[in-house]
Amino acid sequence: MQSQREAQKPSQTVAACILPAVSSAILLILSFPRPGIFILGWVSLFPLYAVIARGTLKRALCAGLITGILFNTVYLFWVKEYKHPASLPGVLLVEVALFLVAVVLGFILYHHSCLRRAGAFREIAFPLAWIAVDYLKTVGYLAFPWGIIGYSQYRNLAMIQSASIFGVWGISFLVYYFNAVLAGAVIDLKLGRGVGRIAASAAVVFVLMVGSFVFGLFTLSSKNPVGTRRVALIQPNFDPWSPDIEGNLLKEIDLTEKALSEKPDLIVWSESSIPFLYDFYLSRNFRYARLVHDYLTSIKKPVLLGTTEFIGEYENGEFSGDFYNVAVFYAPQGGREMYRKIHLVPFGEWFPYKRLFPWVVRILEAAGAGDFKPGTEYTVFTCNGMEFNALICYEDVFGDLARKFVTQGSRLLVNITNDAWTASPTFELQHFSISVFRSIENRVSLVRCANGGVTACVDPCGRIIGSLPVFTTDFLICDVPVSSNERITVYSRFGDLFPRFIAAWVFVLLLLQAVKKAIDTIGNKNNM
Repeated sequence: MQSQREAQKPSQTVAACILPAVSSAILLILSFPRPGIFILGWVSLFPLYAVIARGTLKRALCAGLITGILFNTVYLFWVKEYKHPASLPGVLLVEVALFLVAVVLGFILYHHSCLRRAGAFREIAFPLAWIAVDYLKTVGYLAFPWGIIGYSQYRNLAMIQSASIFGVWGISFLVYYFNAVLAGAVIDLKLGRGVGRIAASAAVVFVLMVGSFVFGLFTLSSKNPVGTRRVALIQPNFDPWSPDIEGNLLKEIDLTEKALSEKPDLIVWSESSIPFLYDFYLSRNFRYARLVHDYLTSIKKPVLLGTTEFIGEYENGEFSGDFYNVAVFYAPQGGREMYRKIHLVPFGEWFPYKRLFPWVVRILEAAGAGDFKPGTEYTVFTCNGMEFNALICYEDVFGDLARKFVTQGSRLLVNITNDAWTASPTFELQHFSISVFRSIENRVSLVRCANGGVTACVDPCGRIIGSLPVFTTDFLICDVPVSSNERITVYSRFGDLFPRFIAAWVFVLLLLQAVKKAIDTIGNKNNM
């Protein structure tokens, strides 16, 4: 009752929830790249959690709305460069709505579920709520896993090695739980309760953090016998929609010629490095397609590149069939293999509900959006005894997708992407920071070849062993650790089991609360 009376004091004005909300927004912004002050992630949400824990649902929603709008507007401001003026407002609407769902879930679990009787462990309501919503952001057509707090820790190497067991979700759980326990401790001190109630929960968080840190130190110091493969990554930094197709292709060829002097085992060109229907025009002897094909076959080196594919009929200047975003692998002994992108960018590359929402299709067509079909096969290429796979564009932000290639035998993740359209170094770093976790989760190296950046090489522990400045024309040579060991990590084997368990736990808690409320309502009616 004391906390409820405190919530009703006049001093608890709108300003009292504005300051914590703004504080959380600023700390969240600073936690993620750029500037990426990852240590602030551990205190970024405790002001907001304190409002939710002490106040009413109205104040919690007010604070959540302020934090959600401020944080997402700054964090996702690069979306304004997308193909339609409604892109940024649309993304913000969805992200803020999901943020408010997390706030409401946290409020219900903390105040109105059986967790309220959990004493010192009551604060677990917040990591449960936030991870359930974060996992929701990775599922389905509209999946967009930006803003997941664990990704802010990509440079905190010792602490994030447990991602090989739990994925990024284990890191997020620790950060959310630390914030929640800190909020609980501050509230207890302010209300004169002392720290006794929160001590047990703080001890649990401490043990989990120390355990994760020690595991990380042990992993980073371990010497696993691996070989290396020299990879050349070509960053041309051109506009794929430029009419100067020949000039752009010659730029890539010139960079490749320079990289050949380093005797690479694999050469990688970025997504959209061949900005036309490559096989279609090659079969018609299109001179630009012939230029690329003749060069790549002449160097007798394995090359992976990004382009598009058409399968269907072409008559009277009209295409009738399916388009794919693809990675093409030129084997040194001749022949080509292909991977068709499985997870396409929503609205930008496909829209599966054309018949239900034809007006959306018209908007996307006017904006110049693509109309691709998703691939279905988890293709693994073989090169000089090395198995590797391609992840196209933002496929590298989905852990459950990337790990399926590893279970198919891949020992090197190769991401080809074209992020240059955003003209935003902030976005380039955001995307890269997310991809780093794919290497740790699966204990395999990751190389990223981007049109404008971030082009980089990452070892199986998430260490950056080489990178290029963004928006520069250059190539990167890396000796990448590659193991032939067929053992796979816990995460590679089971994927997103941890967040699914948490989502199920949240559902059960909500269901139990609904049943209890229904029983209480029936009992009250009978007593009348």
